[in-house]
Amino acid sequence: MKGKFTLLVAAAFFAGSSILRAQSDNTTYLHCGTDEAIAKVFAEHPDLKADFEARDQLAAQQDAFDFQHGYNSTTARNSNNSAQSNPSFIIPIVFHIIHDYGSENISDAQVIDEVRILNNDYRKLNSDTTAIRPAFLGIATDAKIEFRLANLDPNGNCTNGIDRVYSTQTYIGDDGSKLNPWPRNKYLNVWVVKTISNGAAGYAYLPGTAPSSSTDGVLILSTYIGSIGSGSVATSRALTHEIGHFFNLEHPWGNTNNPGVACGDDQVSDTPITKGWTSCASSSASKVCNANIEENVQNYMDYSYCSCMFTAGQKTRMTNALNSGTGQRNQLWTAANLTATGVSLNGNPNLCAPIADFLPISEAMVCAGGSVTFHDASWNGHPTAWNWTFPGGTPGTSTDSIPVIQYNTPGIYNATLTASNASGSNSTTRTAEVLVSPTTAQYSTQNYSEGMENSTTFTNDWVIINPNGNAWARTTTAAATGSASCKIANTAAALGQIDDLISPSLDMTAFTSPVFTFKVAFAQRTSTDADKLKVFVSTDCGHTWSQRYSKIGATLSTVSATTTNFVPTVAQWRTETISLASYLTDTDVRIKFEFTSGGGNNIYLDDININSATGINDPEIGINQFDVFPNPVQDNTMVSFSMDKSQKVSLQVFDMTGREVMDLYDGNLDAGDHQFPIHTAGTLGSGLYFVRLTTAEGRSVTRKLVVE
Repeated sequence: MKGKFTLLVAAAFFAGSSILRAQSDNTTYLHCGTDEAIAKVFAEHPDLKADFEARDQLAAQQDAFDFQHGYNSTTARNSNNSAQSNPSFIIPIVFHIIHDYGSENISDAQVIDEVRILNNDYRKLNSDTTAIRPAFLGIATDAKIEFRLANLDPNGNCTNGIDRVYSTQTYIGDDGSKLNPWPRNKYLNVWVVKTISNGAAGYAYLPGTAPSSSTDGVLILSTYIGSIGSGSVATSRALTHEIGHFFNLEHPWGNTNNPGVACGDDQVSDTPITKGWTSCASSSASKVCNANIEENVQNYMDYSYCSCMFTAGQKTRMTNALNSGTGQRNQLWTAANLTATGVSLNGNPNLCAPIADFLPISEAMVCAGGSVTFHDASWNGHPTAWNWTFPGGTPGTSTDSIPVIQYNTPGIYNATLTASNASGSNSTTRTAEVLVSPTTAQYSTQNYSEGMENSTTFTNDWVIINPNGNAWARTTTAAATGSASCKIANTAAALGQIDDLISPSLDMTAFTSPVFTFKVAFAQRTSTDADKLKVFVSTDCGHTWSQRYSKIGATLSTVSATTTNFVPTVAQWRTETISLASYLTDTDVRIKFEFTSGGGNNIYLDDININSATGINDPEIGINQFDVFPNPVQDNTMVSFSMDKSQKVSLQVFDMTGREVMDLYDGNLDAGDHQFPIHTAGTLGSGLYFVRLTTAEGRSVTRKLVVE
């Protein structure tokens, strides 16, 4: 045994914030997150930690005994001459592609390429074995482990071993993203996601360390799968590394979480003590922990990104794990399980019937006369024939894999795809898939407002897009003015969930210098919550969008963080203002509120207004954009202006005779933007009034106020 047994410590793993670089280029690569994940589990389940440490110590003792009696070196000599012989272990594997129909929804070919790489690496068939350094040629070994994509799913149905799951969990990347797990005693589960929350490239649980059987397996980034598509040759060995952990291999420097810091041990006798490497150090430069002993920089379990080998001792440790009941690894490769999962020695996959799927996944929006392009996204088996039906579309049917359909009549339409091949067919229908708007705007007026007070108007005018639940919905539990607002019950939303609220169409040529305002109320639950609210504008009936506003986390919040169910008071709302002056010539404009859940509390919207800003500027007295909107008066009418300098002002309302009827403010104001509400209910009768802002020097600016 190389050194004293080292316990796995529950220290914070640096993978979430650190990077490494390959020796050959300046590309940034990510680390493994296994130690961080296991440390978290051990902190929550001390019993698992104790069991693991006991097993690890026994494994280290067995390895020392084997090494002393020459078993490892004998295995290495034999395995070097038997790379083409039958494997000792065939492992059924399934890839769960967790996706939002983006680039993370990698192709079958990219997955198949990754399986090829795994088998080359674990059978020592990789071409770069020629680069193995002389000090390790004698112990670089064929691990006799091969991987086969499952041909039968847990229910005995035909599968190609690639399971596709539509979910925004792809943006989270933690144990909660491990959707649709297949039994771990039958399949090695690999979950592929777009983002991993701790910043790592991937992580796995060593045998017996997973918090549950449903989370046992590998979670990995889509860009670290295969050498084609979104993958790369440099990152394609990440899964080789993570599966090594699944088979009980540790990092060569041990589980201190920090390569390059302190010399450590992985409990395998033929891997030299090392600090670990984040670059491909030369033979002489790698003699760090012991002056005359070269370290195994090229090991698959290191971070050098020039890895190309396992040692004989690592093979023995993996073999022992596969023969152990810990984590049910010994059930994966049995003859009975290979039959149950449809895996044969030659590994030829079944030809399965496709599972029909297509893009777009959420409502496609176009103007009447516009076109929508549909894309086949069927999986499980490659279709050879497509049959589409498009009610309201031209043409109404298609046999193309990527049909382009024109919609001439306003309305909401379904779409259906039947995908087929020699093994069968499957159909799917999406309701309300296409929203076709008229070319004439719904509203053409100098003032538009939506206060959610009329439930029928709100329901008829506004489009809510929400594929995952907890959508925008009218509520009477809180309001900035009146009795209603629009809310997302965000405490129940999944992380990464996106919800859209889209306005009716507006003819902006009726406005003069339009100003768009709305009120928002939002609370975080913790200071690290990163919920996002964005506002977009479309001039083509929602077919394309331009961003006009974005706030996230604390900048979006209108109150301090709270873990209780957030229901805002009147004082906990903030008014946001967006200029729409660049859309003055557009006759069909829609506005979209897009909210992305980041773990925070509820969010509310109210008093959505678009008004012609005819604000008066008087640079001599330092007053700019003095305006009153909405006008004629509504519940949420405001006086708005900005000041170039701090000064004393008075803000009053006068009737037609010049009599003061309302005192809005009298005092000092700082430079900047200011807004004051005008509450006329019960105080002003119908008629024409004037709002006047007067400075201490007696200069003033005035705006008309209409009360209907």
